[in-house]
Amino acid sequence: MILGRWLLIETLGHVDTWSLLAVGTAPREWKSFQRAVSTRLQPLIATAYTTGTVVDQQLPQSRHDWSGQRIVVVPLHGPDDRVHAVRLWVGTGDPPPPVGVAAFGVDARARRIEALPYDLGPHFEDGRIVWIGAESFELIERFDGALDLVATLARSTPGDRWLDTATVRARTGPRTLLLAARNPDENRYRWLGLAVDVTDSVAPQRKSFEAATLDLLRGAQPNLYLAIVDLAQVRLIRWVTEPVPGLRWGRGTDERTVPHPADRERIVCARNDIRSGAERVTLAAVRMATDTGDWLVADLEASPLPGGTTGAPAPEFALVQLEIIEDPQPEEPPAADQPPAPE
Repeated sequence: MILGRWLLIETLGHVDTWSLLAVGTAPREWKSFQRAVSTRLQPLIATAYTTGTVVDQQLPQSRHDWSGQRIVVVPLHGPDDRVHAVRLWVGTGDPPPPVGVAAFGVDARARRIEALPYDLGPHFEDGRIVWIGAESFELIERFDGALDLVATLARSTPGDRWLDTATVRARTGPRTLLLAARNPDENRYRWLGLAVDVTDSVAPQRKSFEAATLDLLRGAQPNLYLAIVDLAQVRLIRWVTEPVPGLRWGRGTDERTVPHPADRERIVCARNDIRSGAERVTLAAVRMATDTGDWLVADLEASPLPGGTTGAPAPEFALVQLEIIEDPQPEEPPAADQPPAPE
Protein backbone atom coordinates (compact mmCIF):
# COMPACT_ATOMS: atom_id res chain seq x y z
CA MET A 1 0.00 0.00 0.00
CA ILE A 2 1.38 3.40 -1.02
CA LEU A 3 1.32 5.75 1.97
CA GLY A 4 1.83 9.51 2.19
CA ARG A 5 1.26 10.28 -1.50
CA TRP A 6 -1.83 11.05 -3.52
CA LEU A 7 -3.03 8.33 -5.89
CA LEU A 8 -5.13 9.35 -8.89
CA ILE A 9 -7.54 6.59 -9.91
CA GLU A 10 -9.47 7.13 -13.13
CA THR A 11 -13.13 6.08 -13.13
CA LEU A 12 -13.86 6.90 -16.76
CA GLY A 13 -15.48 3.56 -17.61
CA HIS A 14 -17.08 0.56 -15.93
CA VAL A 15 -15.75 -0.26 -12.47
CA ASP A 16 -13.94 -3.29 -13.90
CA THR A 17 -11.81 -0.94 -16.03
CA TRP A 18 -10.79 1.58 -13.35
CA SER A 19 -7.05 2.07 -13.15
CA LEU A 20 -4.24 4.00 -11.50
CA LEU A 21 -3.06 6.96 -13.60
CA ALA A 22 -0.56 8.67 -11.29
CA VAL A 23 1.15 8.46 -7.91
CA GLY A 24 1.92 12.04 -6.96
CA THR A 25 3.20 13.48 -10.23
CA ALA A 26 4.58 10.15 -11.49
CA PRO A 27 2.52 8.64 -14.35
CA ARG A 28 1.30 5.06 -13.93
CA GLU A 29 -0.57 4.68 -17.24
CA TRP A 30 -3.57 2.39 -16.67
CA LYS A 31 -1.93 0.34 -13.90
CA SER A 32 -4.15 -1.86 -11.76
CA PHE A 33 -5.37 0.18 -8.80
CA GLN A 34 -6.42 -3.03 -7.03
CA ARG A 35 -2.75 -3.92 -6.66
CA ALA A 36 -1.91 -0.48 -5.28
CA VAL A 37 -4.81 -0.18 -2.83
CA SER A 38 -5.55 -2.60 -0.01
CA THR A 39 -8.65 -4.71 -0.66
CA ARG A 40 -10.19 -3.53 2.62
CA LEU A 41 -9.94 0.12 1.52
CA GLN A 42 -11.39 -0.27 -1.97
CA PRO A 43 -15.04 0.02 -0.79
CA LEU A 44 -14.25 3.58 0.35
CA ILE A 45 -13.27 4.43 -3.24
CA ALA A 46 -16.61 3.07 -4.42
CA THR A 47 -18.39 5.14 -1.75
CA ALA A 48 -16.74 8.37 -2.88
CA TYR A 49 -17.58 7.54 -6.49
CA THR A 50 -21.23 6.62 -5.98
CA THR A 51 -22.04 9.44 -3.53
CA GLY A 52 -19.87 12.07 -5.19
CA THR A 53 -18.71 13.24 -1.77
CA VAL A 54 -15.40 13.26 0.10
CA VAL A 55 -14.54 10.39 2.44
CA ASP A 56 -12.29 11.51 5.32
CA GLN A 57 -11.91 9.19 8.30
CA GLN A 58 -9.57 7.42 10.67
CA LEU A 59 -8.82 3.83 9.76
CA PRO A 60 -9.21 1.09 12.37
CA GLN A 61 -6.32 -0.59 14.11
CA SER A 62 -5.10 -3.68 12.27
CA ARG A 63 -1.99 -5.55 11.21
CA HIS A 64 -1.87 -3.62 7.93
CA ASP A 65 0.65 -0.86 7.28
CA TRP A 66 -2.22 1.64 7.12
CA SER A 67 -3.42 0.74 10.62
CA GLY A 68 -4.87 3.72 12.50
CA GLN A 69 -3.97 6.21 9.78
CA ARG A 70 -6.14 8.80 8.09
CA ILE A 71 -7.73 8.13 4.69
CA VAL A 72 -8.99 10.84 2.35
CA VAL A 73 -10.85 9.99 -0.87
CA VAL A 74 -11.86 12.93 -3.08
CA PRO A 75 -14.12 12.50 -6.14
CA LEU A 76 -13.37 14.70 -9.17
CA HIS A 77 -16.43 15.52 -11.24
CA GLY A 78 -16.34 16.21 -14.95
CA PRO A 79 -18.32 18.91 -16.76
CA ASP A 80 -21.23 16.45 -17.04
CA ASP A 81 -21.17 16.00 -13.22
CA ARG A 82 -20.06 12.39 -13.62
CA VAL A 83 -17.10 11.38 -11.42
CA HIS A 84 -14.08 11.05 -13.73
CA ALA A 85 -11.54 10.15 -11.04
CA VAL A 86 -10.93 9.83 -7.33
CA ARG A 87 -7.91 11.01 -5.41
CA LEU A 88 -6.80 8.72 -2.60
CA TRP A 89 -4.41 9.54 0.22
CA VAL A 90 -3.52 7.49 3.30
CA GLY A 91 -1.11 8.82 5.92
CA THR A 92 -0.68 10.72 9.15
CA GLY A 93 -1.53 14.37 9.71
CA ASP A 94 -2.65 16.43 6.74
CA PRO A 95 -2.16 15.40 3.10
CA PRO A 96 0.19 17.38 0.83
CA PRO A 97 -1.20 19.54 -1.98
CA PRO A 98 -2.55 17.28 -4.72
CA VAL A 99 -1.33 17.26 -8.31
CA GLY A 100 -3.33 19.46 -10.68
CA VAL A 101 -5.96 17.72 -12.78
CA ALA A 102 -8.58 18.70 -15.35
CA ALA A 103 -11.56 16.42 -15.99
CA PHE A 104 -12.89 16.77 -19.53
CA GLY A 105 -15.53 15.47 -21.89
CA VAL A 106 -15.27 15.19 -25.67
CA ASP A 107 -18.01 15.22 -28.28
CA ALA A 108 -16.04 13.63 -31.11
CA ARG A 109 -18.66 14.42 -33.74
CA ALA A 110 -18.85 18.14 -32.90
CA ARG A 111 -15.11 18.20 -31.98
CA ARG A 112 -16.05 19.96 -28.76
CA ILE A 113 -14.00 19.63 -25.56
CA GLU A 114 -15.23 20.89 -22.21
CA ALA A 115 -12.89 20.80 -19.21
CA LEU A 116 -13.18 21.42 -15.48
CA PRO A 117 -9.82 22.09 -13.72
CA TYR A 118 -8.85 21.10 -10.18
CA ASP A 119 -5.83 22.54 -8.35
CA LEU A 120 -3.94 23.57 -11.48
CA GLY A 121 -2.81 26.66 -9.62
CA PRO A 122 -1.41 29.71 -11.41
CA HIS A 123 -0.37 27.70 -14.46
CA PHE A 124 -3.76 27.47 -16.16
CA GLU A 125 -7.15 29.15 -16.32
CA ASP A 126 -9.70 28.64 -13.57
CA GLY A 127 -13.27 27.59 -14.18
CA ARG A 128 -14.94 25.67 -16.95
CA ILE A 129 -13.15 25.81 -20.31
CA VAL A 130 -14.57 25.00 -23.77
CA TRP A 131 -12.64 24.42 -27.00
CA ILE A 132 -14.10 23.64 -30.41
CA GLY A 133 -12.16 22.14 -33.30
CA ALA A 134 -8.63 23.47 -33.77
CA GLU A 135 -8.96 25.72 -30.69
CA SER A 136 -7.99 22.72 -28.53
CA PHE A 137 -4.45 22.83 -29.97
CA GLU A 138 -3.83 26.54 -29.39
CA LEU A 139 -1.78 25.96 -26.21
CA ILE A 140 0.12 22.93 -27.52
CA GLU A 141 3.90 23.29 -27.71
CA ARG A 142 4.67 19.68 -28.61
CA PHE A 143 2.32 16.72 -28.94
CA ASP A 144 3.78 13.87 -30.97
CA GLY A 145 0.65 11.76 -30.53
CA ALA A 146 -1.76 14.42 -31.80
CA LEU A 147 -2.71 12.76 -35.08
CA ASP A 148 -3.09 9.38 -33.39
CA LEU A 149 -5.55 10.98 -30.95
CA VAL A 150 -7.49 12.70 -33.73
CA ALA A 151 -7.73 9.43 -35.68
CA THR A 152 -8.84 7.57 -32.54
CA LEU A 153 -11.57 10.14 -31.88
CA ALA A 154 -12.69 9.96 -35.52
CA ARG A 155 -13.12 6.17 -35.28
CA SER A 156 -14.75 6.44 -31.83
CA THR A 157 -15.11 2.74 -31.12
CA PRO A 158 -16.96 2.06 -27.83
CA GLY A 159 -14.56 0.69 -25.23
CA ASP A 160 -11.48 2.33 -26.76
CA ARG A 161 -9.00 4.16 -24.58
CA TRP A 162 -6.06 6.44 -25.34
CA LEU A 163 -3.13 7.85 -23.34
CA ASP A 164 -0.09 10.04 -24.06
CA THR A 165 1.75 13.12 -22.83
CA ALA A 166 1.82 16.61 -24.34
CA THR A 167 3.83 19.75 -23.65
CA VAL A 168 1.59 22.80 -23.36
CA ARG A 169 2.19 26.52 -23.00
CA ALA A 170 1.00 27.62 -19.57
CA ARG A 171 1.00 31.06 -17.94
CA THR A 172 4.19 30.20 -16.04
CA GLY A 173 6.01 28.38 -18.84
CA PRO A 174 5.80 24.96 -20.50
CA ARG A 175 4.09 22.15 -18.56
CA THR A 176 3.74 18.42 -19.21
CA LEU A 177 0.23 16.98 -19.17
CA LEU A 178 -0.62 13.30 -19.06
CA LEU A 179 -3.75 12.91 -21.19
CA ALA A 180 -6.01 9.89 -20.73
CA ALA A 181 -9.36 9.37 -22.45
CA ARG A 182 -11.86 6.54 -22.67
CA ASN A 183 -14.94 5.84 -24.79
CA PRO A 184 -17.03 4.29 -22.02
CA ASP A 185 -20.43 3.39 -23.45
CA GLU A 186 -22.53 2.87 -26.56
CA ASN A 187 -22.61 6.59 -27.37
CA ARG A 188 -19.57 6.21 -29.59
CA TYR A 189 -18.90 9.94 -29.96
CA ARG A 190 -18.82 10.59 -26.20
CA TRP A 191 -15.40 10.42 -24.57
CA LEU A 192 -14.41 11.12 -20.98
CA GLY A 193 -10.89 12.10 -20.00
CA LEU A 194 -8.36 13.51 -17.59
CA ALA A 195 -5.39 15.84 -18.01
CA VAL A 196 -2.84 15.47 -15.21
CA ASP A 197 0.01 17.91 -14.57
CA VAL A 198 3.04 15.60 -14.29
CA THR A 199 5.66 18.29 -14.95
CA ASP A 200 7.59 17.57 -11.75
CA SER A 201 8.21 13.99 -12.95
CA VAL A 202 8.20 14.39 -16.75
CA ALA A 203 10.13 17.39 -18.07
CA PRO A 204 8.44 19.43 -20.81
CA GLN A 205 9.73 18.62 -24.29
CA ARG A 206 11.28 21.21 -26.53
CA LYS A 207 9.89 21.86 -29.97
CA SER A 208 10.74 19.14 -32.44
CA PHE A 209 13.45 19.76 -35.04
CA GLU A 210 10.73 19.96 -37.69
CA ALA A 211 8.80 22.59 -35.75
CA ALA A 212 11.92 24.67 -35.16
CA THR A 213 12.71 24.48 -38.88
CA LEU A 214 9.21 25.69 -39.71
CA ASP A 215 9.69 28.65 -37.37
CA LEU A 216 12.78 29.64 -39.36
CA LEU A 217 10.86 29.23 -42.60
CA ARG A 218 8.08 31.48 -41.31
CA GLY A 219 10.64 34.12 -40.39
CA ALA A 220 11.95 34.17 -43.95
CA GLN A 221 8.48 34.07 -45.56
CA PRO A 222 6.05 36.03 -43.38
CA ASN A 223 3.10 35.43 -45.74
CA LEU A 224 3.42 31.65 -45.36
CA TYR A 225 1.17 29.70 -42.99
CA LEU A 226 0.83 25.98 -42.29
CA ALA A 227 -2.12 23.92 -41.12
CA ILE A 228 -3.10 20.26 -40.75
CA VAL A 229 -6.47 19.17 -42.14
CA ASP A 230 -8.32 15.87 -42.04
CA LEU A 231 -9.00 14.35 -45.43
CA ALA A 232 -12.33 12.76 -44.55
CA GLN A 233 -14.24 15.99 -43.96
CA VAL A 234 -11.60 18.54 -45.09
CA ARG A 235 -11.69 20.24 -41.70
CA LEU A 236 -8.94 22.11 -39.88
CA ILE A 237 -7.26 19.97 -37.21
CA ARG A 238 -4.65 22.43 -36.00
CA TRP A 239 -2.45 25.32 -37.02
CA VAL A 240 1.25 24.46 -37.27
CA THR A 241 2.17 28.13 -37.49
CA GLU A 242 0.09 30.89 -35.98
CA PRO A 243 -3.33 31.23 -37.66
CA VAL A 244 -3.77 33.41 -40.73
CA PRO A 245 -4.67 36.88 -39.39
CA GLY A 246 -8.28 37.75 -40.04
CA LEU A 247 -9.27 34.32 -41.34
CA ARG A 248 -12.67 33.14 -40.13
CA TRP A 249 -12.08 30.09 -37.93
CA GLY A 250 -12.71 28.89 -34.39
CA ARG A 251 -15.65 29.81 -32.15
CA GLY A 252 -17.67 26.97 -33.64
CA THR A 253 -16.99 27.82 -37.28
CA ASP A 254 -17.36 24.88 -39.65
CA GLU A 255 -14.14 25.32 -41.61
CA ARG A 256 -15.69 23.64 -44.65
CA THR A 257 -17.75 26.80 -45.16
CA VAL A 258 -14.69 29.07 -45.15
CA PRO A 259 -13.60 28.56 -48.80
CA HIS A 260 -15.59 30.45 -51.43
CA PRO A 261 -18.42 28.23 -52.80
CA ALA A 262 -16.92 28.47 -56.29
CA ASP A 263 -13.59 27.08 -55.01
CA ARG A 264 -14.90 24.13 -53.00
CA GLU A 265 -15.09 21.67 -55.88
CA ARG A 266 -11.40 22.27 -56.61
CA ILE A 267 -10.58 21.59 -52.97
CA VAL A 268 -12.53 18.32 -52.92
CA CYS A 269 -10.81 17.20 -56.14
CA ALA A 270 -7.40 17.97 -54.61
CA ARG A 271 -8.40 16.01 -51.50
CA ASN A 272 -9.35 13.03 -53.66
CA ASP A 273 -6.01 13.21 -55.49
CA ILE A 274 -4.11 12.99 -52.20
CA ARG A 275 -6.21 10.06 -51.02
CA SER A 276 -5.51 8.36 -54.34
CA GLY A 277 -1.74 8.62 -53.89
CA ALA A 278 -0.66 12.08 -55.04
CA GLU A 279 2.35 13.33 -53.08
CA ARG A 280 1.66 16.99 -53.75
CA VAL A 281 -1.24 19.08 -55.01
CA THR A 282 -1.44 22.83 -55.62
CA LEU A 283 -4.37 25.22 -55.88
CA ALA A 284 -3.96 28.80 -57.04
CA ALA A 285 -5.95 31.79 -55.79
CA VAL A 286 -8.31 30.11 -53.35
CA ARG A 287 -10.69 32.59 -51.72
CA MET A 288 -11.35 32.20 -47.99
CA ALA A 289 -13.76 34.05 -45.72
CA THR A 290 -12.51 36.62 -43.23
CA ASP A 291 -13.91 37.80 -39.91
CA THR A 292 -14.90 41.11 -41.51
CA GLY A 293 -17.08 39.66 -44.28
CA ASP A 294 -14.48 39.93 -47.05
CA TRP A 295 -12.31 37.34 -48.78
CA LEU A 296 -8.58 36.82 -48.57
CA VAL A 297 -6.83 34.93 -51.34
CA ALA A 298 -4.11 32.30 -50.94
CA ASP A 299 -2.17 29.85 -53.05
CA LEU A 300 -2.39 26.41 -51.42
CA GLU A 301 -0.06 23.44 -51.53
CA ALA A 302 -0.91 20.19 -49.75
CA SER A 303 0.93 16.93 -49.06
CA PRO A 304 -0.16 13.77 -47.23
CA LEU A 305 1.00 13.36 -43.64
CA PRO A 306 2.03 10.09 -42.01
CA GLY A 307 0.31 9.19 -38.77
CA GLY A 308 -3.19 8.34 -37.71
CA THR A 309 -4.68 4.87 -38.01
CA THR A 310 -2.09 2.12 -38.48
CA GLY A 311 -2.66 0.34 -41.78
CA ALA A 312 -5.20 2.86 -43.08
CA PRO A 313 -5.75 2.30 -46.84
CA ALA A 314 -5.42 6.01 -47.65
CA PRO A 315 -3.86 9.08 -46.00
CA GLU A 316 -6.03 10.54 -43.25
CA PHE A 317 -4.32 13.93 -42.88
CA ALA A 318 -2.58 16.53 -45.02
CA LEU A 319 -0.20 19.39 -44.36
CA VAL A 320 -1.47 22.49 -46.13
CA GLN A 321 0.73 25.47 -46.93
CA LEU A 322 -1.10 28.77 -47.40
CA GLU A 323 0.72 31.63 -49.10
CA ILE A 324 -1.32 34.79 -48.76
CA ILE A 325 -1.62 36.92 -51.90
CA GLU A 326 -0.88 40.56 -51.19
CA ASP A 327 -3.79 42.22 -53.02
CA PRO A 328 -6.94 40.10 -52.78
CA GLN A 329 -9.88 41.24 -54.88
CA PRO A 330 -12.94 41.98 -52.70
CA GLU A 331 -16.12 40.17 -53.68
CA GLU A 332 -19.57 39.54 -52.24
CA PRO A 333 -19.52 38.77 -48.48
CA PRO A 334 -19.36 35.11 -47.40
CA ALA A 335 -22.72 33.38 -47.21
CA ALA A 336 -23.73 31.31 -44.21
CA ASP A 337 -24.37 28.30 -46.44
CA GLN A 338 -24.05 24.61 -45.84
CA PRO A 339 -20.71 22.82 -46.22
CA PRO A 340 -20.21 20.56 -49.21
CA ALA A 341 -20.90 16.88 -48.64
CA PRO A 342 -17.67 14.85 -48.69
CA GLU A 343 -17.39 12.54 -51.66
